[in-house]
Amino acid sequence: MIVARAPASTANIGPGFDAAAAALDLWNTVEIEEGPFVVEAAGEGAGELPAGTSHLAVRAFALLTPPERYRFHFTNRIPLERGLGSSAAAIGLGLVAGAAAGGLELDADDLLALGAQLESHVDNLAAVLNGGVCIAWRDDGPHARRIADDVPAAAIAVVPAERTSTAESRTALPESLAHADAAVSSGAAMLLGAAIAAGDVELLRHAFRDRLHEPFRAAGAPLLGRVKKLVPEAVGVTLSGSGPTVVAWTEVSDRDRLAAHLATELGAAATVLPIDVAREGAAAQVR
Repeated sequence: MIVARAPASTANIGPGFDAAAAALDLWNTVEIEEGPFVVEAAGEGAGELPAGTSHLAVRAFALLTPPERYRFHFTNRIPLERGLGSSAAAIGLGLVAGAAAGGLELDADDLLALGAQLESHVDNLAAVLNGGVCIAWRDDGPHARRIADDVPAAAIAVVPAERTSTAESRTALPESLAHADAAVSSGAAMLLGAAIAAGDVELLRHAFRDRLHEPFRAAGAPLLGRVKKLVPEAVGVTLSGSGPTVVAWTEVSDRDRLAAHLATELGAAATVLPIDVAREGAAAQVR
């Protein structure tokens, strides 16, 4: 039997648009045994995800090992289409499981290059495969570097019931941006990377000044503005990926208090989830 797991992720982290992402301690798993080809799923998305070779994780598995002689049983804990990297987790899960099934020793860079065939925006996938906080980019191909084990602030994910399509969310983004706005976001992105690499929470406070994507996606992610108003003392509040989930980044000592406050104020409108950065990436074991 092969048992694999892959974490959720939060991308962009404010101004780190399409580049920065952190793995989150919320995991999808799969158990794979030899036998007639079957795809089963429990948990998030059960009954709506494909139950055949078009399943995203099975497609990723097939990049390394033919799936037809295996039974797949998925347990999904990452909400679908909420900006928490469920697609990247599925790809990461399939890749590490496929490598294990084929007896292949591939590192995270190898798997990232393969997974880029299924996921054009590799920031989430980089975090899924490497764990911690990653920067991803493309030149002659996809590349990623893990820059820190953690973010210098504690995370609270605020997850609404509503879903968002990443493709549709991108249609809200403008084709061009004023030079002044681009300059602000460029500087903020540099601050973000420096703050995370240095573990400097005070520097991080100054980094959350995105003008590339959050202002244009705010209408489709009403919790972004609401959470900012509810916890003005937070280090920052960011849209997770393309939303609609938002992440409130807080001082470690403030997280439990602010999470309780958000849960009381938001009630049934959202699930409030204090969550740690996952220091490990996707992995598979043969048992």
